[in-house]
Amino acid sequence: MSKQHAIHNEAACDFLLSSKKFNDWVVTTAFYAALHFVQNELFPIKENGKTYKELNLYFAKVMKRKNKRLSKHIATIQLIKTHLPACSPYYRWLYDACMNARYSNYKVSFAKANKAREFLSEIKNNLKK
Repeated sequence: MSKQHAIHNEAACDFLLSSKKFNDWVVTTAFYAALHFVQNELFPIKENGKTYKELNLYFAKVMKRKNKRLSKHIATIQLIKTHLPACSPYYRWLYDACMNARYSNYKVSFAKANKAREFLSEIKNNLKK
């Protein structure tokens, strides 16, 4: 995942937040910006003497073997918990909020949209790249 994609999603998040009209999409773009930022931070990753350049390769070669029913989102959550623990609670909250906004209830409060944006900033503040 590219950092440019993360920056693009973050800009969309900020634009939507300023409109105060599409809070569900603020949450969604905050989550996907976070996803791209953390994947950029995590990869390439070394495990058992092998280097994996990106999540799809790592997921196919390592994670999928461990648990056939594991999703890439949950694999990312596990990687963050292990390698970026300071980001973990913020990322998990964004993931849950995004899944709720996208699939359960698009009616998201402005306060929750603001919190999503704050949590994206917290994640970025804990990254080195």
